[in-house]
Amino acid sequence: MRTRNSDDPAVPAWALRAVLAGAVLVLAGAATPPGAVAAAQAQYFLSFYAGVFTLLALTGAVMTGLLATERLILKIRHRVLAQAAHRACAVVASVMVVAHIAVKVLGGLATPAQIVVPTPDAVGLGTVAFELMVLIVITGILRTRFVARARPWVWRSMHAVAYISWPIAILHGLTAGRLAANWVVLSYVMSVVGVIIALATRLIVVIKPREVGRAGDALGTGE
Repeated sequence: MRTRNSDDPAVPAWALRAVLAGAVLVLAGAATPPGAVAAAQAQYFLSFYAGVFTLLALTGAVMTGLLATERLILKIRHRVLAQAAHRACAVVASVMVVAHIAVKVLGGLATPAQIVVPTPDAVGLGTVAFELMVLIVITGILRTRFVARARPWVWRSMHAVAYISWPIAILHGLTAGRLAANWVVLSYVMSVVGVIIALATRLIVVIKPREVGRAGDALGTGE
């Protein structure tokens, strides 16, 4: 059985084919009266929840991305699982944000131009967050090329800067559209707390190794 490594594509080819086949089936089903009703219900559901799902998945991607290189607590197999979860959350966030944008445009709540050109309002914050998410996807796809050219620091810088989309997405979710429900606000607060914990763990990983002596240092000093 082939072992998956970090340079493999985030989404396997069979998954892309399955998504394409599912999209074709949905379009075909929407042409029938029952299918049209189901499509309308799905659009209504996504109009309310796709944005929330996007933020939760993006939060998971940020948290697992911060923890994926932790070496003091996590073992190798745990870091591999964290990297896999990071990719999975990124894929879910990408799918959900596309669905979020599509239903808003189809519902007349946003214009196609606002997908590309940010406006000076809460919707514009969503546009900036989306464009930074696109940068996350692009840098994720091109990671192996940066590594092959011995420029991993360029990739890390671009990939890290792209995660500014996360706090911008939170501001967008709290200020755009209708007043957020209490459970939505609570989920956002929990997302912030989770990322803060993951960030604190990452900082400890960076600082702690400098304070830990190597095995045998005490013997070398005669203690």
